[in-house]
Amino acid sequence: MRRRSLRPLLDALCLLAAFLLALLARFRFATATINVQWYWISLGLFAGVDISYLYLRGMYDNGHVTADRTGVMVDGLVYATFLYLLVAYLVKNTLFSRLTLVYFLVLSFVLQVALERAVVGIRRRRYAHGTDLVPTVVAGSVDDLASAGLDALSLQRELGMRLLQTEGEVVTVGSFAQLEVTLADGTAHAVLLASPLPDTSQMVELCLRRYVTVYALGGTVRTLPYPSDVLFVGHTPVLRVRDLLVVGVGARIKRLMDVLLASAGVVILSPLLLILAVLVKLTSRGPVLFGHQRLGEGGKPIRVYKFRSMVVDAEARLQDMLADDPFLRVEYEATYKLRDDPRITLLGRWLRRTSLDELPQLFNVLAGDLSLVGPRPIVADEIARYGPVAAVILRVRPGLTGLWQVSGRSDLDYAERVRLDMDYITHWSLWLDIRILAATIPAVLRRRGAR
Repeated sequence: MRRRSLRPLLDALCLLAAFLLALLARFRFATATINVQWYWISLGLFAGVDISYLYLRGMYDNGHVTADRTGVMVDGLVYATFLYLLVAYLVKNTLFSRLTLVYFLVLSFVLQVALERAVVGIRRRRYAHGTDLVPTVVAGSVDDLASAGLDALSLQRELGMRLLQTEGEVVTVGSFAQLEVTLADGTAHAVLLASPLPDTSQMVELCLRRYVTVYALGGTVRTLPYPSDVLFVGHTPVLRVRDLLVVGVGARIKRLMDVLLASAGVVILSPLLLILAVLVKLTSRGPVLFGHQRLGEGGKPIRVYKFRSMVVDAEARLQDMLADDPFLRVEYEATYKLRDDPRITLLGRWLRRTSLDELPQLFNVLAGDLSLVGPRPIVADEIARYGPVAAVILRVRPGLTGLWQVSGRSDLDYAERVRLDMDYITHWSLWLDIRILAATIPAVLRRRGAR
């Protein structure tokens, strides 16, 4: 069993110990006068909510000492208490002793904080012994690190950094180009910005695009639109640049929502999926599904599936058509679509107008290639047209639907689609996802922009 999987179990044991101690303090284990079954049900409810919340807040992620997480543990107990009180009210069961509840909450907090302190202490001890360190490259001057009172040993012990060295000298980079070369071999997993540099913004974006953690001394990233967590190495503050995209608790809830809704969709729509598969097979020669290669999260190639709506040799016909008709080529290169596409079958035209051809993408959602809501999946040939924003869009899992689909779908020009995808990423929230999902069905029923 990995250490990562032990932490939820240890938190559960803390809650169990707090529960038993609370019963001892309140009843001396003389439980004949209480509803023992309800007490154990209450413990299960508390533990389930508390541990789920800690998971969603990243307490169980493999990672390095970041900041004081006492507040997260307090929040977990508060949410667990609130849900318990709500359930007790709804089932009209108030048999849990209030004094026992107070004992339990206080003891749970003390034991969980003690566990967190022990985990941090063990992790720092492992850092001191050179275990679990993150290879880190310095951007800027080592002298600026020394001026801030930092050295390789203190960074190792407090933040788990191992400054990369060559021939006994710390590896440093002074420009975006140098950093790009240094990160290309995949050795460095973190970058420490020690000095203000002219192209700091591009360097941070490069790191975030490659999932490289960015740390910075105060003053080096103050002009960037990125929030930061403040960590301390001794008395010196170090900023850890925090991603603005779909990460942390929100990302976990978003993924949970994807799995639950997509699973429900597959079950409910399974008769329709079967009927459409049979119709596609009977009305034209070729496979039922068509898999189109797109770029997924991180630029990874993914295959997005649809019910086949074109003839089998559609790609070869497209190249012949574009070679013969320059006006058609201009239309295709503008939107990567053709308004009157002769390759589409009769059934395929109806499937596209109703968007039923996209139902197999529910399986892409379950596989984790797509999210229910997200930016439009990009074809590799399109990426050059996105310019600098491609680095941002490719760091978010593409969606089955999104802002551009509910705002006009294929009727929007290319620049407007890109802008809407960026608006979605910049203003993302779970509530926005819910609103887009709710707006998708009317947009599909109106068939606005579909083709």
